[in-house]
Amino acid sequence: MEVSDARGDLYPQIAAGAAGLDVLRLGGRGLTLVTALADRWDCVPYPPSGKTVRAELLDTGA
Repeated sequence: MEVSDARGDLYPQIAAGAAGLDVLRLGGRGLTLVTALADRWDCVPYPPSGKTVRAELLDTGA
């Protein structure tokens, strides 16, 4: 799956850990979830100034 964001102001970063998350903050949890659930992911430029996060979820057959 992939999600694109046309804003170029923020490049995705993984939070330092659960202790570092501000529970009242509106954003900043997406890549923590992607990292926990995806088998692999990456981020590529989304022209002209944004980014696209691509994640791969493998079918375990369960």
